[in-house]
Amino acid sequence: MESIALRNKIINQFEEFITDDSKLVVLEGVFDAITGNESVDSLVSEEHYKIVEERYQKKIKGETKGKSWDEVKQDLKQKYGF
Repeated sequence: MESIALRNKIINQFEEFITDDSKLVVLEGVFDAITGNESVDSLVSEEHYKIVEERYQKKIKGETKGKSWDEVKQDLKQKYGF
C-alpha cells in the first residue's frame, strides 16, 4: 500500500477510535509501546511482581516442586479424558 493511501486509512481509523473510550486506552498502550513511554500504569502491582520473582527464585533453586507442561497435560487427560 502506498504511503499516502496508508496514511489516509489510518486517519480514518483514528476517527473511529476516538469515539470509543475502550479503544482509546488500547491505542494509548500501542503508542506507549512504540515510543517506549511507560506512562501507563500497570494493572499488575509491584507487590505481585515481587511475589512472582520470589517464587521463580525458589523454583530455580529447587526449593519448590513443580510439574512440566507435559506432566500437567497428562494429568488433565487422565482426570478429564481429553
